[in-house]
Amino acid sequence: MRLIYIIACCGILGMAALWLGKLHLIRRKPALLTAAAGVLLAGVLTLCAVLPQNNFYGQVITSVPVQKKLVALTYDDGPYLPYTLELLQVLQEKNVKATFFMVGENAFKKQEAVRIVSRQGHEIALHAGTHRDLLKLDREAIAANIDSGKTTLAWLSGQDIKFMRPPHGFRDWAVMAEIRQAGLTAVNWSVIPRDWTNPGTDVIVDRVCSKVFPGAIILLHDGDSPKNAASRQQTVEATAAIIDRLRSEGYEFVTVSQLVAAKEEK
Repeated sequence: MRLIYIIACCGILGMAALWLGKLHLIRRKPALLTAAAGVLLAGVLTLCAVLPQNNFYGQVITSVPVQKKLVALTYDDGPYLPYTLELLQVLQEKNVKATFFMVGENAFKKQEAVRIVSRQGHEIALHAGTHRDLLKLDREAIAANIDSGKTTLAWLSGQDIKFMRPPHGFRDWAVMAEIRQAGLTAVNWSVIPRDWTNPGTDVIVDRVCSKVFPGAIILLHDGDSPKNAASRQQTVEATAAIIDRLRSEGYEFVTVSQLVAAKEEK
């Protein structure tokens, strides 16, 4: 079942009710209530699709309950040069492992960057084959997008690709079903500093550190899909400061797989 079809049906039902009321074929109050109910249902279903921290359409990992002060740094939209490589240098200097949610077509164009990420011990996960809103695609196109991305990343990295973060975090029943069909687990986030807007390095750091908690998954961006035009220098600089500040508060940095495993060890 696709969300877009349900929303369309809600709209048609609402319009039909209003017209029937206008033509006096049904009473005005029931017509208005029916139209309002359709709009409300469509709104709720849309919110559930775009808000990251709900499981209405299926289980999505946004944080992990853990006893230790563990957090996962995750990066979307790469690989994107030079920023992915600059970020890798920061992570290597700080001895931190992160999870990179990569776009398949970007990975194919920047193959050596993918291999470097993998060689340095970071986890590679899927963002998409091509960075498109999966809610707007039919089931066949969703499956093809996911399969192409997963295959490309597995081939280049040599890793078993376990996780997927759909573009923008958007999903409905069909998107979640295709993610599961591909043998992947959906992952969104619990801390989002909106670093892609380039609000300033200090702002990114403060937004992360003020909202972080044990088991949090932090969303940052080493890429700029699909345009590949904006700078990610602020994210690179913020990453170093985030690591230093959170470490001073007793936090340890892990990959998403390690975070999930920490829950299982409780």
